[in-house]
Amino acid sequence: MFRDIRKLIALLAVGPLSAADPGCPRYPTALRTEQMELMELDRAFQQYGAEARKASVGSKPEQVTWANFVDQHLFTKMKEDGVTPAAKSTDEEFLRRVYLDVTGRIPAPEAAWEFLESSGADKRAKLIDQLLESPAYTDQLTTFWANKFKVTRSHESIGTLGRNTFYEWLRKSIGEDRPYDSLVREMLGAAGEVDRVPGTQFFARHMDVNGPIQDSWDDITDKITTTFLGYKTECISCHHGRAHLEKINLYLTRRTRNQFWQMSAWLSRMQFVRWSDDNIGFRPRLIINDRNYGTYTGSVPATNPGNRPIRINAKTEPAYLTTGATPGNGNWRQELGRILTADRQFARATVNHIWAYLFSHGIVDPPEAWDFERTDPRKPPPGDWPLQNSHPELLERLTDFFVSNNYQFKPLLRQILNSDAYQLSSTYRGQWKPAFVKYFARHEARRLSAEELYDSLITATRTEQPMMVAGLDRVVWYANQLPDPTEPSTDFRVVDFMNNLGRGNWITIERSAEPTILGLLYSMNDSQNVNRTLGNSTATVSSRSRVIEVDSSSPTDEEAIRRIFLATLSRWPSDAEMSAVLRYRSGARAQWLSDLQWALVNKLDFIFNR
Repeated sequence: MFRDIRKLIALLAVGPLSAADPGCPRYPTALRTEQMELMELDRAFQQYGAEARKASVGSKPEQVTWANFVDQHLFTKMKEDGVTPAAKSTDEEFLRRVYLDVTGRIPAPEAAWEFLESSGADKRAKLIDQLLESPAYTDQLTTFWANKFKVTRSHESIGTLGRNTFYEWLRKSIGEDRPYDSLVREMLGAAGEVDRVPGTQFFARHMDVNGPIQDSWDDITDKITTTFLGYKTECISCHHGRAHLEKINLYLTRRTRNQFWQMSAWLSRMQFVRWSDDNIGFRPRLIINDRNYGTYTGSVPATNPGNRPIRINAKTEPAYLTTGATPGNGNWRQELGRILTADRQFARATVNHIWAYLFSHGIVDPPEAWDFERTDPRKPPPGDWPLQNSHPELLERLTDFFVSNNYQFKPLLRQILNSDAYQLSSTYRGQWKPAFVKYFARHEARRLSAEELYDSLITATRTEQPMMVAGLDRVVWYANQLPDPTEPSTDFRVVDFMNNLGRGNWITIERSAEPTILGLLYSMNDSQNVNRTLGNSTATVSSRSRVIEVDSSSPTDEEAIRRIFLATLSRWPSDAEMSAVLRYRSGARAQWLSDLQWALVNKLDFIFNR
């Protein structure tokens, strides 16, 4: 028997722990492993810098002024620590990289030729401006944020209408460069029917349909902190993070379930009303609204306690997790949106998301696993815990820039894309060390996403096909114009391509850009992929293919080879590549040009963004 009722309450709040449970089933093992590996990079970076500064005591490196503050911070740090950055990217490297990052696909050969043949000193800056104003930029950034919000009609509370309402609203907002804080405030305060009111779909997507209402509030709270503030709170929603966070997050080990409930209480006046206007098929419809009374309570139905340990049956009022701020009026969700978007961490986390997208690593990494005990260099973490924030001054400067530019993405992207740091080569000629990753001493290559691979493949081979999206009155041509992973529902070939190359489904299968044997074999052998590079008009998708176009309009074999390289890899062939192709050509030109393009689209140069 428990003689101290406080100990009993504490035990119930934490919940039972299995000795055989080294990792929480709701905290993915892969994410935990990634965090521990990245912590080793943080540690290597910290140790390398400390040793470099110790060795250079008494000497002062020459001061160099850079026009772009991104370069001023990064290259000054590298110079102080004796790190030599990679050379600046060639025009060919930069061209392909910036097209993929900004538009999600490689340039058409005509655009590539125009850029490569230009001799203007400001041609890179002009290209950046051109791409940021293109419709393709809207497609790509919408896809980036859609992958964060994961609003899909695969969820039982969101149908085609609701999915399309959210997607069209998000796409319009990105196209207009709407301030991101305004977009998030509208989303967090949205109320009404999910089919019609933009933003309500975010809550419906993360609603636990079968559990008690507290599980929905708690699940959505974790999605809010993860997506908008950069830290995952699922662990403290169950058991104070005990036996799960000690090795990866100091800050969250010191937070309690009660503090999480205070954060979740901001949503506790929100309710979900499910109904249907289809008595036969019961198509579920959902209305989200708010009461003007009530608070968070641990009281749940005995027959449906949910998937978390027993909650304390006590009323909990809203309090913001990191600051303790409380609502200023009774509309708690709108108040949460106001307080959250005014929180500097909101801007920091957003900037860090964008940086990680462009550089493959965040300044704080992973971007959704901030540890606030390890991000402020003025308050170093204890023991051998490394600082997680590799460039705190740069991150604060980027945050200031984002806020002063009205939380708009285009100015932020323009600033970063124009930096020499972004434009470094991915090839490093010296001795590479793991610590250099955190210096951003070279551009880190990444495998193209499923959408980028598809869109680049059809651009290279000139085999674009119209795709229909359920409920939309327009045809789309590119994968980054699809609103969710269920599309295009009428074309299994495109869906198979995306699934085999890691798109995921936003519900049970996580997105992955990791190369796999299955993906490589599929790329090389699937008939639809192979047909796109064929030079005969009998192929299903090749009646206007790039090979046919090049074969019919090139006066010489050398010119045809150059044009295939430019269309596929956005560069001219090297002398060695030209000699190899000429040496091995045989038969009709259309046939060996087909073989050449098939080889190029399966080359690492094509599959990776370098």
